[in-house]
Amino acid sequence: MMKRRKNRKIINNKNRKNKGGKYIVVTLLTLLALTVAVGTFAWVWGIRQDRKDRETVDLLETEQESSTEMEEITETASAEEPSKEEADYPEPTYPFRVEELVVEVPGLSGTYTVAWVSDLHMVTDHEISDDILDEDMEAVRVRYDFFQTADGVHGEDLLPQVIDFLNYGDFDGIIFGGDMIDYCSASNMELLRSEFGRLDSRVPVLYIRADHDYGFWYGGDGFTEADAYTMHGEMADGDDLNMKYLDFGEFVILGVNRSTKNMFPEQYEILDGMFAGAASESKPVIVATHVPYASRIDETNEVALYDRSMEIRNKIYYWGGGDYVPNEVTTDFLDHIYRDDTAVVEVLAGHLHAGWDGRLTEKVGQHIFEPAYLGSIGVIRFVPKEENR
Repeated sequence: MMKRRKNRKIINNKNRKNKGGKYIVVTLLTLLALTVAVGTFAWVWGIRQDRKDRETVDLLETEQESSTEMEEITETASAEEPSKEEADYPEPTYPFRVEELVVEVPGLSGTYTVAWVSDLHMVTDHEISDDILDEDMEAVRVRYDFFQTADGVHGEDLLPQVIDFLNYGDFDGIIFGGDMIDYCSASNMELLRSEFGRLDSRVPVLYIRADHDYGFWYGGDGFTEADAYTMHGEMADGDDLNMKYLDFGEFVILGVNRSTKNMFPEQYEILDGMFAGAASESKPVIVATHVPYASRIDETNEVALYDRSMEIRNKIYYWGGGDYVPNEVTTDFLDHIYRDDTAVVEVLAGHLHAGWDGRLTEKVGQHIFEPAYLGSIGVIRFVPKEENR
């Protein structure tokens, strides 16, 4: 009996030992499984975190690249369009004669400065040219020699200096008052377009053409007036009759195109509408024309203008007599200037190739500028008119 109990006790001890071994194995397996799971999780999390970090870096780099690109674009834009104060335009080397004019305009809050250039009569075809007929070459060379400054500078060399002068100066607007070229040819227009392309694009420009701008006299049958209009239409301003004005908000400058001929009805309708628009906003008007107008104020002004015209041109060179007798349409236009309730303050003109300053009526003054081919550029300062005047 005692021996059986002893054997049972031994068996029980063996069973306990076997169970303890099982527990250890299970525990080790569990720990191993946990270790593998934790390692796997850490590995997966590391991959995801690394991917997230890379995405963040990529995003930051993209944002940085975008920011850099924007800065470069901004810098490029700034470089292309510097402010007027920062623009580095070359100073003209030619000593232009500056013809200064002060015009008092009612209602202005400050001073506006506008440049005037007309009657350059540029000729580029003085050598052998495909644009000029052989029989006309001598006439072209004579005109080339005539249109030059006192110190021998011709229009083709003077025009780049004119553009430098306009860019270098502090102007609110620019008026080209006609006859910038002596006749229309491919060569003259090529240089004209090229130099106009150098003008500061932020300064508004009014270019009123005259007979020499459109003239096609030396090109033979292969060059027509239609070709001349097409060439001018390809310039920056498009030579659009609807855009022949400068509006400064407080006053407006209206340009009269092709003023060497009587006005055609469509042109008058455009100008009449501009006058009406200015009147509706109570804006004073300045008229810019190539051909001047006759004075109607008194004998002193009439005689002075007549004498000046006869002295320089040996004929009446303004609208109101001689070859410039206004038809009904032109008369209707002139009535905007001469009538008592006119909004016109001043008329600016060229064409005479000599300076003159006087009055058309009690209310309207007129200034005729010296020609640019003599090295003269007009500078007009529009200033507030004193109320007691």
